[in-house]
Amino acid sequence: MPLNHLRRTATAASTLLLLLTALPLPSEAAQPTAPALVTATTWPATPPAQICGNSGLLDGPATPPAGAVTVPAGDNSAFDFNRPGATLWFAPGTHTLGDDIYGQIIARAGTTYVGAPGAVLDGQHKNLYAFTGEVAGVTVKYLTIKNFGRGLDNFNAGVVNHDSGPEWTIRFNTVAGNDGAGVFLGSGNLLADNCLRDNGQYGFSMFRPPIEGDSAIKEITLDHNEITGNNTDDWESRVEYCGCTGGGKFWDVLGARVTANWVHDNRGTGLWADTNNIDFLFDGNTIEANDGEGIWYEISYNATIRNNRIARNAWVSGRKNLGSPGPAIYLSESGGDARLRSTTSGAAKIRIYANSFEDNFSGVSIFENANRFCNSNGNTSTGYCTPFVHPTLIPAEPRNPDYPDPVSWNHLCYTAIATAPYTNDCRWRSKNIEISDNDFAFDPAVVPCAGTFCGVQALFATGADNIPWSPYTVAGIQNDVMFHNGNSFHDNRYSGGWRFAKGYGETIDYATWRAAPYNQDGGSTGGSTNRNDLDADTAGLEGSIGQWTSWFGAGISRDQTVAHTGSASLRIAVTDPWGWGVQLGNWPGFSTSPGVKILSLWGKLGSGSGLRPRLQVKWLDANGNLLQADEVALPDLTSSWQQATAHVTAPAGSATVTAYLVGSGSSGDSLYLDDITIGH
Repeated sequence: MPLNHLRRTATAASTLLLLLTALPLPSEAAQPTAPALVTATTWPATPPAQICGNSGLLDGPATPPAGAVTVPAGDNSAFDFNRPGATLWFAPGTHTLGDDIYGQIIARAGTTYVGAPGAVLDGQHKNLYAFTGEVAGVTVKYLTIKNFGRGLDNFNAGVVNHDSGPEWTIRFNTVAGNDGAGVFLGSGNLLADNCLRDNGQYGFSMFRPPIEGDSAIKEITLDHNEITGNNTDDWESRVEYCGCTGGGKFWDVLGARVTANWVHDNRGTGLWADTNNIDFLFDGNTIEANDGEGIWYEISYNATIRNNRIARNAWVSGRKNLGSPGPAIYLSESGGDARLRSTTSGAAKIRIYANSFEDNFSGVSIFENANRFCNSNGNTSTGYCTPFVHPTLIPAEPRNPDYPDPVSWNHLCYTAIATAPYTNDCRWRSKNIEISDNDFAFDPAVVPCAGTFCGVQALFATGADNIPWSPYTVAGIQNDVMFHNGNSFHDNRYSGGWRFAKGYGETIDYATWRAAPYNQDGGSTGGSTNRNDLDADTAGLEGSIGQWTSWFGAGISRDQTVAHTGSASLRIAVTDPWGWGVQLGNWPGFSTSPGVKILSLWGKLGSGSGLRPRLQVKWLDANGNLLQADEVALPDLTSSWQQATAHVTAPAGSATVTAYLVGSGSSGDSLYLDDITIGH
């Protein structure tokens, strides 16, 4: 997310925060109706935090606690809230703060704000914020806090704890229908047992100005919250490349424990950690039906993601942005680093294990943008560098609005980036990532697939070799992500039609993914359930020539001297000068089903030149009527095997598929084809 958006609402860093190292978590007296803070041992069978509308949990004390000051219902704009250390009990009914845009409760250190059953703090969309101030030790509980903010004025601002104050406890509240973020968090904050619902931008977020050589926010806990329906204002459509919406967003945090939350049906990413977050735990959450990714961990370090149920995420974003995988978990320029704290993983890694993945648009994507590094104009977190290089002298904003280039020509990540240690330390790297012992289920009949990436696991990198002073190339970063950075899928359980993306995002099958040079998913099971609509011999020629028959201008044979895999291939000898064709002899073809399909074949030149064979397919309904035709073409064949792939969508009503191999050539030319796929 670009820092220039954040700076519009950021407040100055307090002297107190500069002194913080590792604040203790605030304590909370035991509540008889509240679930305890727990660490799950397996993924939840049902959502662990069904909070919204749960009056047994959310209703506060019906009478004022001993020594409490009563806040009467009605207009509280003249009420004296300046009572440090007091307990203020909001009586049943609606409480307002007048018509002033800055009508707000300026929190005082050590103060507790507690609501009676039915106590509502209503901003009437006249007041921007509910609770402000940078003081420590504030508690807000048992209140319904709604209707704060005035649209654009609350962009990237928080309603409760607007200034990300330290050591706040926010529990048993309903924070709903506000603009911006419902809650902001600061160091030592506890956010538990809340309903964060239908807020304009986020359910929760946070921001403190960066601290050179340290994290801005430390040690936060989110437990048993229901986070749903947020980003009602659809900021991504208002601000191009906003990256600023969803269930909740973490920014520049050391140490977050995110446990037993129910994060669902948000218009954007469910949980998003962006920019220099370190040592995170996501444990025992149910994350489902969010428009975007379930969890996005971006330019961040050392995390454990375990025991979560992650289902039906990214159906909207995956179909909208077909150049991105739309994953359940997106690891973008993030990885493990031994120089940083890693208490949750037991090692300097990102570990993703013991999770259930069910019918997400795709699975786990490990990605790196070759053009994104500290002091690059490809780094959208402007003003920030990695934890290993100070950001001093990096402009936080483009200096010339007509030339949006925030690069500093005096910074070490320009002047010394081609030398050690800066070549490594100026990049956020996708490295030391381990994905194991998960259940991955994908049903293409359930997921509304589109494009290349639906139903994939991915190890890939993109970018362009267009920064003259950059020491990085796209090919080099791709090779690092795939082969050199210690990224490993292993011992997972697959069901359904999975595919696997590598390099620039090209998809390969399970067998290729597991074989050299990729060597992924050792010890995993079920990945071979990918279905080829063709029978084994028609696809691979191992036992016979399958269903292939000569159509025109070609002689065909099963050749056992040349093969891509196995022991045989289909040899085509061109006999006429006006083109050739080979067809299936089992009209109306093989049984199939609607949905996303992969068309693939491998080809090798025998003799001649300029041979470009094409695989043509026709999708037919149950009566043999043509519904749609698709094609994939190989490039000019050479003496080395080459692959061509295409992803198409078999239309509704598809019952059978038939295929043709066609091309041009001259009499005496020959070629070999193998490993032909029509399936998913």
